[in-house]
Amino acid sequence: MGFGLGPCMPIHYRRKKDLITHQGGKAMKRLGLMLLGCLLIGVPAFALSLDTLPDYQDAGMRSLVRGTQKLQTGDFVNAIMDLRQAVRLRPDMPEAFHNLGFAFEKTGDNKNAVKAYEKALALNPNYPSALNNLGFLLATLEIDAQRAVQLCQRAVQLEPSSVNFRDSLGWACYKAGRHDDAISHFRAAIKADPTFFKSYFNLGFCKFTRKNYAEAASNFASAIRLNSEYLKAYLPLAVCYEKTGQNGKALYLYQQALTKASADSPVRRHIEREVKRLTQNNNAHYFSQMKQTQGSATLTDFLKRKLGAGGARFSKGRGINSLETSGTFPPVSTVNLSNTGLESGLAIGLPSQAPSFEQSSLPVRRLPTTVAPAERNLTVGDERQLEKSYSLAKSYMDRGLINEAGQELERIIATSGGSTVGRQARTLLLKVRKCQDEKNKDSARTHLDMGKDFFRSANYDMAEAEFQKALQLSPESATAYKDLALLHYNQGRFKDAYEECKKAIALDRTLKEAYIVLGSLYTKKGRIDEAIRTLRKIRDVSDSRDAVDELAERMIASLNSGS
Repeated sequence: MGFGLGPCMPIHYRRKKDLITHQGGKAMKRLGLMLLGCLLIGVPAFALSLDTLPDYQDAGMRSLVRGTQKLQTGDFVNAIMDLRQAVRLRPDMPEAFHNLGFAFEKTGDNKNAVKAYEKALALNPNYPSALNNLGFLLATLEIDAQRAVQLCQRAVQLEPSSVNFRDSLGWACYKAGRHDDAISHFRAAIKADPTFFKSYFNLGFCKFTRKNYAEAASNFASAIRLNSEYLKAYLPLAVCYEKTGQNGKALYLYQQALTKASADSPVRRHIEREVKRLTQNNNAHYFSQMKQTQGSATLTDFLKRKLGAGGARFSKGRGINSLETSGTFPPVSTVNLSNTGLESGLAIGLPSQAPSFEQSSLPVRRLPTTVAPAERNLTVGDERQLEKSYSLAKSYMDRGLINEAGQELERIIATSGGSTVGRQARTLLLKVRKCQDEKNKDSARTHLDMGKDFFRSANYDMAEAEFQKALQLSPESATAYKDLALLHYNQGRFKDAYEECKKAIALDRTLKEAYIVLGSLYTKKGRIDEAIRTLRKIRDVSDSRDAVDELAERMIASLNSGS
């Protein structure tokens, strides 16, 4: 179980992120000091360690600085491009691999983040920030919890004063099942820095898992007192209040959290559900106290409207004395919170670990999250019209008109608020988006096949047009970039072919044909040593020997012989 409630990654904001650390022996040039000093001033949240920066005029170093600047501004995608260029030009710099790993991690590409951190440590085994970040990531992904503990321990040994590293060690111990050690490290972090609110949160979570709700609530409250904008502490604190029978406080906490959650956040929808649930429970509990009160027909009608069909049942021919509490809206004192989905995970439907890009090969549009104001009630006519629109969307989908179905469902969601048909539309729209992604992939494959046919017939313009269409449908298609690189190589557009080869390899490092094209490009430029190194990489990434492996060996032999 993770420490967090967020939809993207666990809430253990744990570590000192040294975006640039340099450990050379030469003094940094004045220009480098001025530029990177500005980064330090502009983003004080990142504790940057800029000891030395050898040869600032080096192209690889410039790429590192540009990529780091983009990291500071949150432009992670373009930062990755610059940092990839940095590690290509300067594969001897552990700092470049470290920063690339951080950029991958921020975009959710945890697999490549782990690889980048591993390369940084291969170059510098005593790199504290890389040790810490890799340890935390391995623990979060539950890949190797024991090694994660060892890495974080080494980071703490190298920088014992870092509360961030100590906090990461506590997280790794928790994931390894060593809860007592985790609590000890969180307390040590708090002792070193009593204002470090995230360790209060994590300590509270450890207590929560042990069902020590009073102590957990105290730690969550401390985290909120230190940082009132720390949304993720509000939710478990509200659950603790519910567990200890303080439902009024829980409702107040959820209402406070609602004012801090962004409109498009899945956490906001969860909070809205909890506010509604607790409000309804409180109403049901209040009206259940009126069982012994003899009321008029007007009061009876009012109670029927207030509680709705699920809130109370009136036996035929009986008045208010026959009012019974429904299982849907039980009195607060009888709520069984073990069935609410909050005890395990704290937030319904929110994962406990960071998702990787492998979960979705194409970018998925976010669902519309505009919720109609609570005061607005749909009329019977509105609901019937929405139901007709929903039926029409299903009909579109059954006939394969996926785009039309998506548009119809988006219109329903925009006007339905929290109604039943709105929830059904959101569920169906998820299915529609999945179908659209699959359809795009199929269409991209068709365009690739057509492009190859045109290429074989030397119709290069048509081939390029088809490859570009494939990339529009599937922007992360390594095969499309590889085919485009081969086409441009044959047209003599070597610069374009080079860039496309690098993109193809970045997207899929096992794509052997891309190495063949790249090796051929190096040969054309007379860079024989680089061509041989590139071709030899095919053997490293090859799972099974095929014609591409044989071609690479023949090319290497030819280059070595100088023929």
